Parts: sequence; structure tokens; C-alpha cells
Amino acid sequence: MDANENEFPVPAIHTHKRGRPSAVWIIPILAIVAAGALAVRTYLRIGPTIYITFESAEGIEAGKSEVRWKNVPVGKVTAVDISDDHTRIIASVELKHGTGVAVRGSQFWVERPRIGVGGVSGLGTLISGAFIQVDVGNSKEKQDKFLGLEKPPGVTQHQQGRRFRLTASDGGSLATQSPVYLRRQPVGTITGIELAPDGKSVEIDLFVYAPYERLVTENAVFWNASGMDVTLDATGLRVNTQSLATVIAGGVAFGVRDPEASSKPAAENATFKLFEDRSHALASPDQGGLPLAMRFHQPIRGLGKGVGVNIEFEGLHIGDVFAVRPGYDTATQSFFFDVDAKVFPQRLGAAYVSLTEEGAKSGKTGPQMLQALVARGLRAQLRSANIVTGSFYIALTWFPAERRKAGLPPEQDGVWVVPTVRGGTEQIQDTVASILAKVDKIPFEAIGGDVQNASRAAATLLGHLDRDVVPQTQALFVNAAGAMEALREALTSLRDNVAAPDSAIQQATRGTLEQLERAAFSLRGLAEYIKHHPESLLRGRAPGRQPKPGR
Repeated sequence: MDANENEFPVPAIHTHKRGRPSAVWIIPILAIVAAGALAVRTYLRIGPTIYITFESAEGIEAGKSEVRWKNVPVGKVTAVDISDDHTRIIASVELKHGTGVAVRGSQFWVERPRIGVGGVSGLGTLISGAFIQVDVGNSKEKQDKFLGLEKPPGVTQHQQGRRFRLTASDGGSLATQSPVYLRRQPVGTITGIELAPDGKSVEIDLFVYAPYERLVTENAVFWNASGMDVTLDATGLRVNTQSLATVIAGGVAFGVRDPEASSKPAAENATFKLFEDRSHALASPDQGGLPLAMRFHQPIRGLGKGVGVNIEFEGLHIGDVFAVRPGYDTATQSFFFDVDAKVFPQRLGAAYVSLTEEGAKSGKTGPQMLQALVARGLRAQLRSANIVTGSFYIALTWFPAERRKAGLPPEQDGVWVVPTVRGGTEQIQDTVASILAKVDKIPFEAIGGDVQNASRAAATLLGHLDRDVVPQTQALFVNAAGAMEALREALTSLRDNVAAPDSAIQQATRGTLEQLERAAFSLRGLAEYIKHHPESLLRGRAPGRQPKPGR
């Protein structure tokens, strides 16, 4: 074999010059740029993912339900899962970037149609569907796990105003979103109500809108304005209520006892006592209460448990009953009721001041002077306050006849002990029983027999009158008629003789009157002559002078 046959041909190398890239690469490059821009844009728009726990997933749909703040979408629900303990659901929410929603203090709740005290809300969700509403907190601290609310909060965290707290013995008909009133105008709302940790009271949180929060001063008083305050007494029927909303859902009102007194606005979250009604809230605070002890030996059904029973002194409300304790007296084998009350003598005003000054002269205090009034006849009596409602009150009034009775209760240290007298319906019952007992003693049968005898005697008398007296009376009337006829004839004759113009008596009377008239004229002429010639009374009539005739 030839050696040249084993040798490969040497390849020829041709060097090409660099040119422009092919146009086919433009499309992939543009796709990569668009994908990168979309990724960057998506990264910039997508915010953090948060997890909200709710009681149920009613109205929440993954991939559809939105999260809104002031009705502006800020995120969307991406998934709905069940918690590990199977008691709640967890909604995963993907927020938009830069919304600032995922901070401590933010509140989330499902917005759906609701009918409550504050009115009807969420009607727009009937068309758009339910969504998650958020109230963004004021904190800057980031947070990704939240406990959702089952109902909207009373006020949002950005609402202008001030929060306060009330304490009450019970909540009555108050509820969340019940209104707060000032002078019958709504100025706030109740944001929460719950039982105190010790279980002895109720704590109520409320919010007063700006600018009315400054009217809640340090000396403000709050009272329960729920329902209607119906009063029936001697002055008539009175119905007092704040509005129709308070009748249905309750409400709270506030004011001040002395409008002229100056006071600065109350601080945020200040605590106030909630009074049961307006009269108790606006009443002047009492100081120096004095215990009052009474013992009644009669039924006290109208007192009930003693709560709300007034103590009145001469018609002035000076205290209230707070306890009623039944007891048994083994000596008399009878039941009694000890009534404990608290009175405030300062309500008597200048009268109590004068009484205290009188006691100071003899070294006695005001309570000792009040106890001395018992010896003057002061007693306690249970009286009816309202016949319709059956309520009672205890009147401290004077019974002069009782002061002569011995056996006054012993004085107790720091307690005003007042004896009692029977009264109220018990006294009425005793009076009625006494009247019935007296009526029962009336001999109705004997009276009936006497009436029958009197009837027989009257019948006999009438028969005698009919047989004997009536005929004689008729004869008497006949004779009287004849006498009347004779008298009539005599009067006629007298009239003819006296009243007739041509009768003799009339003519004689006329002549006598004419003679009297002439005599009167003559006397008048003589009087005129003597008036002009008085000397004739001594010298006599001058010759030739004649008195002028009277006419």
C-alpha cells in the first residue's frame, strides 16, 4: 500500500467574520423581558400573607372573597382551612403591597347583611357577596395572625371621640351599639358590655363622638335610659323616655347635677357609676346617713324586699328601706318584721340645722335630738303610696296620743329607733271589720216587727180618717164656702160705699179737704204779714193794713 493512501486530507479552515445576530432571537428575548417585568411587578404588588381565624367560614370563598378597607380592596382570600383542633377556620389572605394593614391592633370581620340596634347594614353584600372588612390599627408593629370578630366593632379605631367605662349592678336591656344620649340627642354608642371578673357587677364600654366628648366632664353622671319611666301618683300619669330606640333596645344618658358648676373634661377611659334612673343620678349626693330601725306588728306585703320603699318625714323623702327581717316573739307568740333603713337628716335643710343647734345647748348631737322626737309622739306608719300599683311607703309623722304610752324601744348606739303604729290597708281592714261587727249587732228582726206594727197602726188610722174625719172635713168646707160668699158680698158693699166717686164718703172727704186747703192759704197770708210786720205781735194790727191773701 502506498504510504500516501494512509494519510487523511488536511481540512481547510475558513474564518468567518462576526456579523449581526439573527432576527429569530428577538422574540425569545422580548418574552424573557416581559416575563421579568411581570415578575417584578407582581412582586412589588403582592404584600405579606396573613392568617385570620373565624368561628365559621360563612360567606368566605377562596379566590373570590376580598379584604376591604373603607370599601377599597386591599387583599384577597387565597385559601380556607380548618384549624388543628377543628373548632375554627383559618382564612389565608394575600394582601397588596404597601397597604399597611398587617399591623398589631387591626380588626377583621365578615361583612354581611345585619339587622341590629344601630339599624340595617351590609345590604350591598346581597349583590357583591360577603367580604372581609378591616379596621387598621394604629400600631407600626407587623403581625401576620389575627383573631376575627364575629360582628363589627361599635366604633372604628380612627373614629374621633373618647372612650369611657361604666359600672352597674346589672346590664338591664343594654346591648352593644345601644345609643348614648345627651339632652335626648344621640352623641355616642355602647361598644361593649361584659360581666366584671368578680361577677358582682357589669362593665360597660361606651364611645362619645367628637366634639361631644368634651361635654363628659369629671362631675358627669350617667343613668340607664332604657324603656319607659311610667309614674302614676296624685299628680297624674307621667311617661318619660329618651326615644323609641331606647324603648326597644335600651340606651344610656348623661348630664350634670349642677349645670353652673365648672369642671374639666374627663380623661380617656375614665370610669363612672351607672345609676338606675335620672332622678337618682341627678339627686344631690347625701352625706352622713343615719341607720333607722323599726318593728312592725302587721303584714308588710307592700314592702316586698324593701328595695325602693321611701321613708318620708312630714311628706319629705329623707331615706329608703334596704332590708326587711321577719322575727318571732315567744312572749306574745306573734310574728313581727324588723325594717332597716337609712335616712339622711341633712335633707331637712335648715330644720335639721336648728334642731342640731338646739341640741348643742344641752350637749346632744343631731341623732340624739332625732331620737328625742320619739318621746314627743313621732311614730312610723305604713301607708299606701298608690292604690293601683299597691306600693307602700313609711311615713314618720306625729301621733300625740301615742306619746303617753310607755314601753318605748331602748336606744341603740348610732341607730334611730322609731316605734310604729298600725296603718295602711291593715288599718282599713280593721276599720271595716269594726263597722261590720257593729252592723251585725243591729236587731234587724226586731226592727222588722216594729215596722210591721207601725204599718198596721197606720192602716187603722187611715181607715178612721176615711170613715169619720173626711165627712166632717167636707161639711166644714161647705160652711167655709158660705162664709167666703158672705165675706165677698161685704167687700163688694164696702167698695161701692168707699171707692165709688159719687158715694157719700167720697163727697164728705172731698169737702173736708177743700176746707183744709183754705185754712192753709189763710195761715200762709198771716205768716207773710207777720214776717213783714213783726211789731204787730206787740202793738196789734195797724189801722188800714190787711194781711195779703195767700192766693
